[in-house]
Amino acid sequence: MKKSKTTSPPRRPLYALLLVAAGLLLWLLAQPKPGLRIIRLRPVLAPEEGAPAPGVPDRIRLATYNLENFTDGRGDGPDRTPDVFMAHARDAAAIIAEADPDILVLQEVENARTLEYLNDLLPRPYGWIYVTRLRHSSGEREKLNFALLSRLRPHHVRQLAFHNLANLGRPARGSLSAEFDLGPGFRLLVYGIHLKSNFGEAPRNQAQRGIALHHVAADVIAETYANALSSNVTAAVVLGDTNVDPDSPAFAADPSLEPLAGAFADLWRGRPIEERTTIPTRLAGATGDPLLVFPPAAFDRVFASKNLVAPGPWRIMPPQTIPKGTDTGNNLTQPGDNGHVSDHYLVYADLERRAGWTPPPVAPP
Repeated sequence: MKKSKTTSPPRRPLYALLLVAAGLLLWLLAQPKPGLRIIRLRPVLAPEEGAPAPGVPDRIRLATYNLENFTDGRGDGPDRTPDVFMAHARDAAAIIAEADPDILVLQEVENARTLEYLNDLLPRPYGWIYVTRLRHSSGEREKLNFALLSRLRPHHVRQLAFHNLANLGRPARGSLSAEFDLGPGFRLLVYGIHLKSNFGEAPRNQAQRGIALHHVAADVIAETYANALSSNVTAAVVLGDTNVDPDSPAFAADPSLEPLAGAFADLWRGRPIEERTTIPTRLAGATGDPLLVFPPAAFDRVFASKNLVAPGPWRIMPPQTIPKGTDTGNNLTQPGDNGHVSDHYLVYADLERRAGWTPPPVAPP
């Protein structure tokens, strides 16, 4: 009896199906998972490797400045030309030079090109420059980034990106963080923030602001604990545009800033509006928009960890502003036009070294 030959199943379609399945699995594994993204930043500008680090002065000036759409004029529309950008940078440089901070955090900066041009205009350029590369939740590049310009050597410079956080309360933008060694046994953390604006629904805006500060506060705790393992005291300063002024009646019940309430002092709290105005009223003028006239507020805030306002090696002084660079006569004037730099003022606060402080003894293992 003749045996029939067994027909083998087709192999090529099966292999092709397995390859497609494997490719799909690899693609799924490569997709970003929901959560905070912390990325180490490389400097745009830094001294040559091996160059001696500058000494730490007894007074360090920290500053924050929202430069209002500080873009380079390339592909920014017919009104934002390179010439307008250069005028914007020139006027911003004059205000920054007047404050002359040692550590400067900027908001609404597009890219490294804008920072290098700005730095070249300063009478005392900065040795270290960093800029974030944030993204929107869609994956598109963010044009309004954070920047750090410093005369002290920063360490562990990072961006905290929020674009992959889940749910409807996902915050806008992110944060920038840097650490500074201020002497034996003491580390300073500096965070730049720019919280959600007040356009849109108030509950959602408040949720986004609170969630952003929750992640910043959690990062402060993690970095403080890491430093404590090597017997270093850590202090932190969080500064930037919060879009909230809790001393203003409009924000009296706003919970946005609560994540920092326990461990941080809000250095503008309780001061009269004449002293704490960081975003002045911009009138409509003859050609402006009367619907865009708002009362003055202190949106650009400085938060200091409690060990900077209590006895310790360093103390922080009350913040101040440079009330210049805002066209208050026409609220439609754009940055780079008619001397208008920003709708915000530059804000600074000084850290002073306390004489006679010695680090605590190292605990036995």
